[in-house]
Amino acid sequence: MIIGKAKDCLYAVNGKLLQGSETVIFRGVSINSRTIKEGELFVCIKGENFDGHDFFGDAFRKGAAGIILSDTKNLSTGMLGKGESPFVIQSQNTLRALQDLASYQRSLFPFRVIAVTGTNGKSTTKEMIASIIETKYKTLKTQGNLNNHIGLPLTLLKREPEHEVGVLEMGMSAAGEIKRLAEIAKPDIGVITNISAGHLGQLKTIKEVQAAKGELFDSLHKEGTAIVNADDPLVLELAKSLRIKKITYGIKEPADIQASDIQNKGNHGFTFTAKIFDQAIPVKLPQIGYCNIYNALAALATGHSLGITGKEMNLGLKNYQQIPQRNEQIHYEGMTLINDTYNANPQSMREALKTLKEINTQGKRFFIIGDMLELGPLSEPAHHELGQEIAGSNVDYLVTVGPLASLAAESAKVNVQQQLQIEKFNTHDEAANYLLRKVKKGDCLLVKGSRGSKMENVVQEFLKPKKQNN
Repeated sequence: MIIGKAKDCLYAVNGKLLQGSETVIFRGVSINSRTIKEGELFVCIKGENFDGHDFFGDAFRKGAAGIILSDTKNLSTGMLGKGESPFVIQSQNTLRALQDLASYQRSLFPFRVIAVTGTNGKSTTKEMIASIIETKYKTLKTQGNLNNHIGLPLTLLKREPEHEVGVLEMGMSAAGEIKRLAEIAKPDIGVITNISAGHLGQLKTIKEVQAAKGELFDSLHKEGTAIVNADDPLVLELAKSLRIKKITYGIKEPADIQASDIQNKGNHGFTFTAKIFDQAIPVKLPQIGYCNIYNALAALATGHSLGITGKEMNLGLKNYQQIPQRNEQIHYEGMTLINDTYNANPQSMREALKTLKEINTQGKRFFIIGDMLELGPLSEPAHHELGQEIAGSNVDYLVTVGPLASLAAESAKVNVQQQLQIEKFNTHDEAANYLLRKVKKGDCLLVKGSRGSKMENVVQEFLKPKKQNN
């Protein structure tokens, strides 16, 4: 965590000292008065549903060493205490101050930063990269999905002097957001996993998504490295104009890091041979989902760029821990439930359908889907197209929750070419109760939907009776 003095804050955020001494020391940064620790710096962030200025009194009482605020109307001399601490710094924009302080922390010690973005797979790729890097270097990484304009600076501010490498996930929903995150983190290596339809609320077209993701490659300095998915035409197009080092990876197209001899082990993942320039290493990937091969290749390419050996990288992939709600397998009473409810868009839905098709199961295949959100004008056609793909698959039961997902059900009903049971529901409880009646030993269920669809509720309701019986 960052350890500094009030004068460091003043320098980093270009603020004004209202109270206290420049020599007061703070240890760590918090934006949450409920969890702040004694001696930390409290930054009053204004969010959509909260304002940190309403809680700086709590931060004072809990022993905050200092505070950064923009609004002084609730500041009274009675809250400030006596002596030099806590110090109070006024900044025009406290979010910008948090970001500038994180950027200052980034520059304090020698430190290499890997930034990961993409429409799909960025969290898994980030975790695989970190697992590989940790075999050789002390590593800081994004926790959970703290990948935005607040989460990324908070991650950087947790950096310890011994951290040698940072693996940071970068999310976005509008143009300019990746650019700003890169200004804060100053990445040395940039990874774009893939580009497809997603976040089409503010970004209206795939080309706009491509340009927004491309801000990461554009931010890399002349000694930086771009990790490029050779099988993704939109990523490849972004990389063509780059005048920096590029490492490509892929399965179909020629690449520096290439997977071959891919063997699907069903519920046990995949094995394949990874060609890493002039060497070949056997890889055992315990995660299901063909897309995870690409995530692993991106991680291998990144590890190679940092001089990590094939043996170390293989160990790193072996040590990788599955992220909840991303192709998470849950086995009980002879059934398999694949919880892939974290998010969804057309491409990830296709990958989920492929995963369900290839899974080893003696019983029926259930595809339980919620609405795909943030698709803008592509929303209705994307759900109709998904229904057509489901109709031509080996799925036995299609269960939908929500108005958009019901469009996929209607399209599947029109285009069905085989025996396919289709049920539409309005609530998670209704879907879970239906599944409890229908699912039998040997069956496999895959549950997926966008974050706002909250399809994890179906999983929780479905498992609830099972947990109570155990």
